[in-house]
Amino acid sequence: MYDQSFNYVTLSRMLRKNDFYVKKWLRTPALKEKELEYALDRVSSGFTSYSFLSTTVIRRKNVYRIAKFCDELILRKIDTNLKKAYPLPVFSRDSIIASLKSLISESIQYKIYRLDISSFYESFHTHKVLEKIDSIKSLSPITKRFLKEILEGFIDQGGKGLPRGLSISATLSEIMMDQLDKRVLQLPGVFYYRRYVDDIIIITSGEEGTKQFIKSIGKFLPDGLYLNKKKENFCSSPDPKPFKASAAVPLNPVLLNFEYLGYRFTVFEALASNNKKLRRQIYLDIAEAKTNKIKTRITRSLIDFCSNKDFSLLEMRIRFLTSNFSVLDVNKDSFRLAGIYHNYHRINFDESVALKELDEYLHKAVLSSHGKIFNNFYCNSTSSQRRRLLTFSFIRGFKERTYTYYSSKQFIKVQECWEYV
Repeated sequence: MYDQSFNYVTLSRMLRKNDFYVKKWLRTPALKEKELEYALDRVSSGFTSYSFLSTTVIRRKNVYRIAKFCDELILRKIDTNLKKAYPLPVFSRDSIIASLKSLISESIQYKIYRLDISSFYESFHTHKVLEKIDSIKSLSPITKRFLKEILEGFIDQGGKGLPRGLSISATLSEIMMDQLDKRVLQLPGVFYYRRYVDDIIIITSGEEGTKQFIKSIGKFLPDGLYLNKKKENFCSSPDPKPFKASAAVPLNPVLLNFEYLGYRFTVFEALASNNKKLRRQIYLDIAEAKTNKIKTRITRSLIDFCSNKDFSLLEMRIRFLTSNFSVLDVNKDSFRLAGIYHNYHRINFDESVALKELDEYLHKAVLSSHGKIFNNFYCNSTSSQRRRLLTFSFIRGFKERTYTYYSSKQFIKVQECWEYV
């Protein structure tokens, strides 16, 4: 039986291995005990008028952080209680991409919808969230009280919806979206549906009216949430007609393409064969938006070098972009692999246009003297420095899966000039 109470034992279980790595002072037993005592004091006093002291602005959205570690322990416990009381299926980005690739390779008629929700966390009606929390019968009264105090305090201080950046907000948003997920899957003609936070993808039989279908999805959203019309996108494949190669058209044509979760999907029509079960060819590459993001980071790195003349930092940043590394995953209490290969390991490497494009951009950025930024870098760097930068390659970093170790200080320093790009 899971214990939802807030006491010394249950709060101490909220400590993670990574806490002792990031906050080395926790290795001192007396200091660790003091943090747990502070947490127990918070349990006694509650979260009435709780102040979110740590706030940053990322892409014009306020992101909140818990200032005190003792309070973070309680929020972890609240979040764990929520997940135990209202269990939901969890789909990783990688599993979604894998299942999506397999599904769209089938030679059948379908229509793909790519939808996005505007201002996701900020748009929830807080009173509706509180009503939902209160309706969860298996959630303990003290957990409900703490959530009520935190959310009402957040609104009283001028916040909107759910505080972006907190783990409880991610869990609460998933609980609020549960009905949407279930209702969409029950719609006639829908045979695939996944949502990754606010990014939605739906595959249907293609027989429905597009505008009416999107409108019906919008009606299913929780009060306050709306689809982002600027990001509405759909594409469809017709009835399967196996392509027969000829001298005039030797290669099977592109049927459709779309982007989702950082990947670009290109679907080719199936080739005619004696095999009755035809499958379309699917090629995956890095999405254009992600490619542009990496280019922007290269450019910002050069701009920052021209300001600080710190070539070792510039070299570290280019190595970071073109290689792989391990990063702390606070939600899973472990390190996970990331970088050019691990972030996009499902792309078709031999056919990748994005990797070649990134290498060409890096080469141009380092050697070109055209344009204010590139010319400024060229004038402030030496030929030996430029040669060193040209030893880095996105293609090689992906193919050879090169890895680099970064200390926590280096990791922060590397991302300073483009952390939120």
